[in-house]
Formats: sequence, structure tokens, C-alpha cells
Amino acid sequence: MTPDSGKLTSQQALEYARDLLGKLARDLTISDWHLVIDVRGDDLPEAARRLRDDEKLSCKYISSIIGVDYVDWMETLYLLRSQDHSVPIRLRVRLDREKPEVPSVTYIWSGANWHEREAYDFFGIMFVGHPDLRRILTREDYDTHPMKKDAWPHRVRRTEWRWENIERPRRLPGETDRRDRS
Repeated sequence: MTPDSGKLTSQQALEYARDLLGKLARDLTISDWHLVIDVRGDDLPEAARRLRDDEKLSCKYISSIIGVDYVDWMETLYLLRSQDHSVPIRLRVRLDREKPEVPSVTYIWSGANWHEREAYDFFGIMFVGHPDLRRILTREDYDTHPMKKDAWPHRVRRTEWRWENIERPRRLPGETDRRDRS
């Protein structure tokens, strides 16, 4: 803890979380002032409960759950905050792309309810044990999960774009240079 504020530094939070979680954490790193903790899906509820109930870390607030779709796998990111220390924590769970399932944490943080429903709606991630897992922003009869990479097979992937040999846009007479605009 820093002597003047009583808050944990990133390195202190990393060491403390390593001792607190033990083998539940597959990997612990510091990235962009966040403490990033990788856990397996089966270990997520126990790791979340330990982070919430611990007096030093006391991650009593979940600010967001984010679904991420990579080409070969999917991920859920749990963004946690504490009023007692200034180090934000990301719990990261890697999921199987064909069957993305992870235990629900709504009984640990009630604020996770809406975020889990949104991740299900957009990415198709199943939160096992969620009390009301249904679509929240798209229609119930919608046949796909719109943020998945394979939802729109006709969409061109970013890696397929080619920008060489593209002519610079021409200005109309009297038009100012776009770089001068604010």
C-alpha cells in the first residue's frame, strides 16, 4: 500500500492476487494499469467470489462484461472495480468458439445480469445458471448473434482490405483541405 493514500499499487495488487487466487489463476499480468487475471471457465465463480469477499481487494462492483470474438476462440472479460484501491481488475475467460459457455456470476454481482444478457444477445455466449438468459436488444426471433464474425459471411474482414494504389480524394473547387477541418 502506498503510505499517503492507503491504496494498492498495480504491483502490490498483482502479488496479493497471486497469493489470494493460487492455482485458480492461470496467468496474472499488468496491462494498461489493469491487473489482468486469466481463469478457466470452471474456476470463474470461485475466483470471482474470492475477489469480491477479500478485504484488501474487495471488488464489490462489476462495471462491465465484454464478449470478444477472435477468429479461433471467444473470450469474456469481466471489468471489476473496488472503492478501496485504485487498480482496476480484468478477469479473462477463454471460451471454445463452437460452444461458448461460462458459469453465470449474477449471484455474485447482481449488476452482471444485464451485461450477461447483452453478451448472449450479441455473441451467443451461454451463461450457465443465469436466471433469465434471453435477448435484450435484438428481437427474440432474430436468427443470429450480430457481433460474431461468422454472423455475416459476406462481410469483408479487416485483414483483407488493401489500401495501396488508392487515389487520394480530390477536393472540389473552393473546398478547404480536410486536414484543416476540426
